[in-house]
Amino acid sequence: MKTRIMILLLAASTSINAQKPIKIVGTIDDPSTTHLYIQVGKEGSYGLYNPEQEIEVKNGKFQFQTKLSQVVPAWLKRESGDEAHVMATIYLVPSERLNLTIKSGKCICAGSKVYKEMNEAEQFYSEKRELFDSWYDSALARYYSASETDKPTINQEITDSAEIKYGALTKAVADYRKQNLASDGVLIYLSDHDDVEMMYSDLLAKDDNSSNPDFPQSHRVGAYLSSRIKHIIAMRRYEEQQDSIEQAKLDAMRGTPAPDFTLTDITGNPLTLSSLRGKYVILDFWGSWCGWCIKGIPDMKKYYEKYAGKFEILGIDCRDTEEKWKAAVAKYELPWLHVYNPASSSVCTDFDITGYPTKIVIDPDGNIAKVIIGEDPAFYTYLDELFGKE
Repeated sequence: MKTRIMILLLAASTSINAQKPIKIVGTIDDPSTTHLYIQVGKEGSYGLYNPEQEIEVKNGKFQFQTKLSQVVPAWLKRESGDEAHVMATIYLVPSERLNLTIKSGKCICAGSKVYKEMNEAEQFYSEKRELFDSWYDSALARYYSASETDKPTINQEITDSAEIKYGALTKAVADYRKQNLASDGVLIYLSDHDDVEMMYSDLLAKDDNSSNPDFPQSHRVGAYLSSRIKHIIAMRRYEEQQDSIEQAKLDAMRGTPAPDFTLTDITGNPLTLSSLRGKYVILDFWGSWCGWCIKGIPDMKKYYEKYAGKFEILGIDCRDTEEKWKAAVAKYELPWLHVYNPASSSVCTDFDITGYPTKIVIDPDGNIAKVIIGEDPAFYTYLDELFGKE
């Protein structure tokens, strides 16, 4: 199926359908407004917009018309200029009429059937989303009112519950999408709140569109979704390139001397990294506020005991007060070495720390052997490879 989708996406870039008119008829409640401005998205190039166009307003009324072959988003602005002036993002659908009312700065869309479908989808999604947001606001209130020692545990509870509740929201939206594949308005609205690739796949399977050589260009929403997917693919490639660049930086650190530093340990005495030469040392950049750092503590303890004496862990607390740092070390009973890293320290910069937790393995000669960002199982696999053979 994925191969077929990719073929159709490529075909869509070479197929052009006849353009059809879309008309906006609108009113605005501000009598001083003489002009509005609109930037129409480029067909087939999601994320890119055509040059701004001016719309004349007379006695609070305005009209705008253009021709399109597929659905595109458009920015409606009160003033000419950058994105800061955007009042709303609207969708322009070929062969449709959009009645737009601007009241107290809010844009209300109505008009032909497709826009009524969008409004119905918005009501459905808003009700589901408001339930999740209400729960989350209550959970945050509980977190902020808790004691500092209880916050890490509550944070993890919220994280786990949020994953379950958001999963339920996602399923509800997916079910609604599957029930409304014949509704262009529903699909257009949900494209901002749903899995676009799954939506495209469902649309492809509907009525066996996979055997239609003109799909997706023959389907106005299918063409729009294919444009969005191409944008998603391009963004993924960019992110992969950035990840490769970041990984190359990490790889380049291997074998290089670890920058030396001196920080205050948990007993109030200075501890210098180079004083630990002669054994493997794992620098653990963490914080009591970091949910993933706390979540990884049980595995850290297990491996510290599993390979006892073969390496030392030096916890480097970041972005905490000294009180929170010491309380967290005591609460989670962390048996390894600890130092406090104040805001004035350059240690994070020296080691190019970009995320938490970050674990840096330093060999007995003081050189960097491995850098792992995040709570990644690969770290423990590496320790088994390094120490399990001895």
